[in-house]
Amino acid sequence: MESAVASSTSREELITEIQTLRETLAAKEVALTEKEKALAEKQEALAEKEEQLAEKEVELQKARHTIHVLQQLLYGPRSERFPKDEPKEQGKLFNEAELTAQNEIQEAPEAASKGPAITTHRRKKAPGSGRRRIRGDIERIEVLHELDEAARACPWCAKERPVIGEERSEEVEIIPAKVVVRVHVRRKYGPCTCDDFIGHDEPAIVSAPAPAKIAKGSQYANSTAAFIIVSKYVDGLPLYRQEGALQRIGLELGRGTMARMILRVSEELEPLWRRMKEDLRSSPVLGMDETVTQVLHEPERPATSQSRMWVARGFKEGPGSTDPPRPIIWFEYADSRSGDVAASIIGNFSGYLQTDGYSGYNRIGRRPEIVHVGCWAHIRREFYRLVSEQGPTCTAAEMVRLIRKLYQIEKDLRARLAAEALSQDAFVEERKAATTPVFEEIRSWLNHWETKVPPHSPLGSAIAYALGQYRRAIRYVDHWLLTPDNNPVENAIRPFVIGRKNWLFHDSVHGAKASGRLYSLIETAKANGHEPYRYLCHLFTEYARASDKTAALDTLLPYTLAPGSY
Repeated sequence: MESAVASSTSREELITEIQTLRETLAAKEVALTEKEKALAEKQEALAEKEEQLAEKEVELQKARHTIHVLQQLLYGPRSERFPKDEPKEQGKLFNEAELTAQNEIQEAPEAASKGPAITTHRRKKAPGSGRRRIRGDIERIEVLHELDEAARACPWCAKERPVIGEERSEEVEIIPAKVVVRVHVRRKYGPCTCDDFIGHDEPAIVSAPAPAKIAKGSQYANSTAAFIIVSKYVDGLPLYRQEGALQRIGLELGRGTMARMILRVSEELEPLWRRMKEDLRSSPVLGMDETVTQVLHEPERPATSQSRMWVARGFKEGPGSTDPPRPIIWFEYADSRSGDVAASIIGNFSGYLQTDGYSGYNRIGRRPEIVHVGCWAHIRREFYRLVSEQGPTCTAAEMVRLIRKLYQIEKDLRARLAAEALSQDAFVEERKAATTPVFEEIRSWLNHWETKVPPHSPLGSAIAYALGQYRRAIRYVDHWLLTPDNNPVENAIRPFVIGRKNWLFHDSVHGAKASGRLYSLIETAKANGHEPYRYLCHLFTEYARASDKTAALDTLLPYTLAPGSY
């Protein structure tokens, strides 16, 4: 009986103990679950913090990159040179004279310790340095420096000593500008008193024609108008500075008068500008770009609003089959950066259109008759900025080296084309064959790194831009007039940008349009080998003199007129 009771008690205790263990285990499982949940929350929070940290790191990289770019724009060199053979010397591209002097100082004790042997070193002159030969077409005025009669005489017999030679030396003298008033006298001739003259319908009074002036009725000569225009649009001198310079040589010519003269001349020359636009649209290739300008008095717009000066560059076929195409550079003012402005400029153009990556060109680039070509300089620029910031061993340096291969191929083939060792068709075929492996290597590199770097980092943005422009950028190999970049257009717009730093803004829309017309003529003249002042003087006189203005266009445009023909 007692045994049965003990057994029953032991069993109940065992059951109670098991139940207690189960409850303890359940509680621990609950606690473990809560801890796991808390751990998961902490891991999630940690992952979120890491993601935020990664975003902050990308933002920090972008901020550092932006600061570096701005510092380079303010203080750094504008050229994007990259060492070809010694990338580790990137940081030593400052004054070569300082480096050479420092090296000579460091080597001097070592050389002195070796004994009296001294090796001389003659530094090579930099290309273009030293005294330059004075051009032969500049007027020479001989000044004879002669001894007086007593010095030439023999002290013993008083005879004049014989001339055995002479020494010649040249010096350049700059004669400052001077103002003259040219008085044109036109004699009038009256009727003859003979019977035959009276009996016929002859004019009663005759005189020589007046000088032809581009600005009719002006008291200033064509050469004066050309001087003012060249001073502003070539030399970048604002009219108020010209006013002061002219006062110093005795001429009171106000800036308002000069401005009105420029406007009148540009209006007279508008037919030439229009013809240039027609010829531009017939070019097989076209490059376009635009830059900011400001117009103070523009209807319904504040004075601080930004307008644009658009630039296009094309070619006109030479008169002969073997003559090279002649460049046309076109400027046009617009109050907008819209793609509609670009469409209005190119009109019915068909061919290759080369631009940067601005989205305003996309719509006209999709026309079936237009092949939209990209710019490797803009692609390269983003990677070069990273190299200049992080050094030549960074990831972006490889892309810079690959793009440099394209430019080296271009340079070599262009040299052979200029030497007539290649025809235009052969140039195109050899360029395609040489660049195709480089294009494939570039595309492979971009695809590889696209997934390995944050998309919003400076490198990720550079890769995304390059991939977006890649299909357009490789199309430059299709035509021999195309180059890897749009730099020829950017170079054409540079004189306007330099002038803008001096005169800062346009006063009116009328003045901005006049600037576009005159920049078009002047920059096209320069591109075709004309000296701007001489060309404008000839143009103003001959165009004003021409009775048939339309026929005069064919002979007076800067790309139809030979530089040495006037």
